[in-house]
Formats: sequence, structure tokens, C-alpha cells
Amino acid sequence: MVRENFSVLDIVRIVGGILFFNALLSYWFTSSATWGYHGKYIDWRFWRHTILERELHLSLNELSSYTGEDNGRILLAINGSMYDVTSNRAVYGPKGSYHNLVGKDAARVFVTGCFMKPDEYTYDLRGLDKEECEKDIVGWQRFFRTHRDYWYVGNVELTFDFIKEDPPSPCTHMKFPGRS
Repeated sequence: MVRENFSVLDIVRIVGGILFFNALLSYWFTSSATWGYHGKYIDWRFWRHTILERELHLSLNELSSYTGEDNGRILLAINGSMYDVTSNRAVYGPKGSYHNLVGKDAARVFVTGCFMKPDEYTYDLRGLDKEECEKDIVGWQRFFRTHRDYWYVGNVELTFDFIKEDPPSPCTHMKFPGRS
């Protein structure tokens, strides 16, 4: 007996079979069902955020709870833009080398590169060259927005109550490797 047309179930079976065969071949050749890809597009947290969650709008106080303690989410902010860096817990988590960057807006340290000065971990950009700040901040925001493992999640509300205080003392700029 020969059928004249395909049903939706037939199309689902064909597509499912192709995907299964693709995953099987991928695992055979690369030991990974995704041909070795390990980016945000196969991370369930990215899809949960993209489909189910709205853009986050946090205060600085609320942001300070997203540092990865107790295996929680890790958020990093640059000049008001927040990025989820949870997928790289080894670097940004509690024992990571860049843990001081998370849970706060540390735009200044992204411009100066002065990691050894605790007062540099702020979004206070006073005393820095305006063009340098704009170039570096836009560059780092682009890096985190387009990185295969990180994604934009929303904004942090910045308060400028530090205006009455002196800006952080100058330091010798130490740019990140590959940045000029």
C-alpha cells in the first residue's frame, strides 16, 4: 500500500532521524553531540533567559548578590550593562582570578587595568580620558555581548552619589593583553 502524501508526523520523524544521525556521527568523530561546539547556543540558561525571562533591571545592591556564591548566577556589569558570565565559573566564580569584577559595575578597571588597587573597582570614570573610556568600554561591552559563552541580561541602575568624594587616585594604566 502506497501513500500519496506526507503527514506532519512523517516530517517530524525524518527531521528527528536526521538530527539523531547527525548527533551520532558527531559523537563518533568528536566525542561531542554538537561537533565540539560549547557556546551559549547550547546552554540551557541562555535559552531560559532569552525565551522566559525579561531583561533584568537591578540596583547596585541587588547586583552585589550575583557573585556565584552557593553555585548561584554570576553577573558582571560594565558602565550599566550586565552580562551573565556563569558559564565560566573557573574564571569569574568565588575562586576565580577575575572574581573581583563580578557583582558590581567595575567600568573603571576595564579602562585602567589596575587590578591591584581596590578603589579602581568602580564605575566612577572621573579623571580618565573621555575618548579612552568610551573606546575601552564599548570594546569590552562588545566582547561580552558577542562572546560565545556570555550574554547580555539587562541594566544596572547607577547612582552618582560619589560626586562629592574625590575620584580614585591615578594609577599607571595596564591594558589587558591584546588591547591597546
